[in-house]
Amino acid sequence: MLTIDRSASTSVHDQLVKQLRYQIARGEYAVDDALPSTRRLADQLDISFHTVRKAYNTLKEDGLLTSKVGSGYTVQERRPLDKAERMERGAHVMHSALQQLIGLGCTEPEIEAIMQEQVAQLDYVGFDRKLLVAGPHPEINALWADQVSKRIQQPVRACTLDALARHADADFVFTPYDHLHEARAQVPRADVLGFVTHLPQDVLDRVTRLAERSTVGLVTQRPSSISPLATLLRQHPAFHGQVIAASIDAGTDHLRSFLDEVDCVLYTPASKRRVRSHLGPHQSNGLLRVLISTDSLDAIAAAVPA
Repeated sequence: MLTIDRSASTSVHDQLVKQLRYQIARGEYAVDDALPSTRRLADQLDISFHTVRKAYNTLKEDGLLTSKVGSGYTVQERRPLDKAERMERGAHVMHSALQQLIGLGCTEPEIEAIMQEQVAQLDYVGFDRKLLVAGPHPEINALWADQVSKRIQQPVRACTLDALARHADADFVFTPYDHLHEARAQVPRADVLGFVTHLPQDVLDRVTRLAERSTVGLVTQRPSSISPLATLLRQHPAFHGQVIAASIDAGTDHLRSFLDEVDCVLYTPASKRRVRSHLGPHQSNGLLRVLISTDSLDAIAAAVPA
């Protein structure tokens, strides 16, 4: 709810701009939502409609609002500030607030307690950070996003590299080091962090125990996951067998016969349910994931604010 403090040293216009900016940032007004008419809001707050119009125009100049004759003012999608600009403006706001608290005679412990109390009372619905894992293969991206999300205890979305440019408002993007420069070029305002990956220890143990002429059957959900996963297996120096592969999306009519031809079955989490129903009781099998290294997950957790 908008309120005006007439005893404050801050002008009515500035109070209104700050509160409207806060409401828009929290998502109380979504993109394309119309704000109250100038006269309606002026009547509610018992202020001049000229002041409301001036405040709306200030937000329009800042890129938060747009206006059309007969339609009033509506919220528009805003180009996100880059990190350096956010930090600079945020530091200015914090400096001003600290000066006022010190002017009231607040001690350092009191200021710290006030800050913690106010942060705890905030409704963060509109402040959720946009965190993405980006890579070339959707099925593998989803595995990585799940790992990062569990490590930092925050929602992380998976995104393909070719779609990354549509997420210019991302706050953090995590990607394998091979794709770091590409990701930074597509989302220059985001913090882009690289990570290192490896195959699970149990999978490596399993394939290295196979005879030289043994065959690994690789089953994925998506056809696009086959090539990178097969390459990872073949790159392991102790594995000299062959890899044949199938994807669930390409059909499961011949899955049973395919599995009968291999010595060991490795399957992705997305294909697990369909594969397990076709496995023999004593058939060697294992879950194949591409893990993000512990060091990389720790670095991500240290970089992303809690």
